Amino acid sequence: MEDCKELRIEAETFDKLRRDTNIVLQKALGTMKDKGSMEGKVSIALDIKLVREFIPNFDPEVEGETREILKPKFEHKVTSAINIKNEEKGGVNPEMAMVWDDDKQEYVLTYVNNTEQRSIFDTDFKEAMNQPEESVEDAEFREMPLLEGGVADESALPGPTADSVSLEDFHGRDNDTDGYGYEDVV
Repeated sequence: MEDCKELRIEAETFDKLRRDTNIVLQKALGTMKDKGSMEGKVSIALDIKLVREFIPNFDPEVEGETREILKPKFEHKVTSAINIKNEEKGGVNPEMAMVWDDDKQEYVLTYVNNTEQRSIFDTDFKEAMNQPEESVEDAEFREMPLLEGGVADESALPGPTADSVSLEDFHGRDNDTDGYGYEDVV
């Protein structure tokens, strides 16, 4: 078609839109640098309206005294938004149970106790720790373990024993007597 203008963003029709976009983009980048913002946004809105008109018809190929044409109208708006926020966030998960305190008449947090995982907050441990110092049962108490269950081996505490063996006891032997082919390093 002769004597026409393209309707493409890169065409002459949208020169002003591109010019305005470049201006807003440069201003946004400068503001981001000045304000120390690492995020921004440039938005382009293009509103299109088709205006219907009836014009006198001088075209021999179209019948009638008038003919209908559509004229597009383009309006643009280019905006920038720079993300400059001052915000603090936080959260807490105390890993505690919420229970009603009759004395305070309010909900409070308490440690989750008396479960398979033993802790110093378990009832039997607290009772053992809160015994009066000079009670009648004091002698018996010292002989009993604080938590239920037998002690497997009280001699299993760290420290030297009568039949203890150390790495130095093996020096001077043939280093390959076990057949594994390594040497002890001291």
